[in-house]
Amino acid sequence: MTVAPATDTQELLRMAIGPACHELRSPLAVVYGFARMLEGSNNIDEAATAKYVGQIVRSAERLDHMLDDLSKIGRIAASRLHPQTEHVPLRSIVDDLCATSTNEGRLSVDPGADVSVRADPAWLTEALQATVDGLCFEEGIDVRITWRHLPHEVQLHVVPNSSFPMIDVEPEKSGLGVSLARMRIVAMGGSFEGSGDRIVVTLPRA
Repeated sequence: MTVAPATDTQELLRMAIGPACHELRSPLAVVYGFARMLEGSNNIDEAATAKYVGQIVRSAERLDHMLDDLSKIGRIAASRLHPQTEHVPLRSIVDDLCATSTNEGRLSVDPGADVSVRADPAWLTEALQATVDGLCFEEGIDVRITWRHLPHEVQLHVVPNSSFPMIDVEPEKSGLGVSLARMRIVAMGGSFEGSGDRIVVTLPRA
C-alpha cells in the first residue's frame, strides 16, 4: 500500500491505533506478570527477585519508548509537531546511518548519484533507522539501501536479504516504530510503500 502525501494524517492515526494497542499489551503483560509474582510470594530468593525486577524495568522502559512514539504520531496528526524541512544531501544521511554502532554489519548502501531531498534531517534519519530496525528483527538479516532520482522526487529502496516478508508495512498492521516513520515521511511530503520484499520511501527532490 502506498500512502501519498495528500493522505489525511488523521486516517493514518486511526489505522495506527489498533496495532499500537496490541503492541503495548506485550510489555504491559510482562510488567504485570512479574509484579504479581513478587507480590504473591514470600520465599523468592535474591537472584530471582533481581531477575524479575530487571524484567519489569526493561519492559517499563520499552513501554515508555512506545508511548513516546504514540504521542509523536498523535501530535503529527494533530498538526502540533512539524518537520523543519531543508535541502538535505541524501548520501550524508545514509552514510551517517551506516556509521552508527547499531547498524554495524547489517546495513549496506548501493547508492545512485548523490542528490538533495527536501526533508527534516533528524526526522529522515529517525524514520530510516526505525525502518531498518523493523526489518532486522533477528540475527542474520541484513539490509541494503539503494536510491534513484526522478525529475521531482527521489526513491529509496530498503531491501532485506531475504525473500520472505520481514515486516508488516500496511498501516493497519505496522508496529509503532514503522507507523511513526510513515507519519514522518508523509508529513515531509513523501510517501511510504511496502511491496512485501522491500520498503520504498519517496521524498521530494530539493
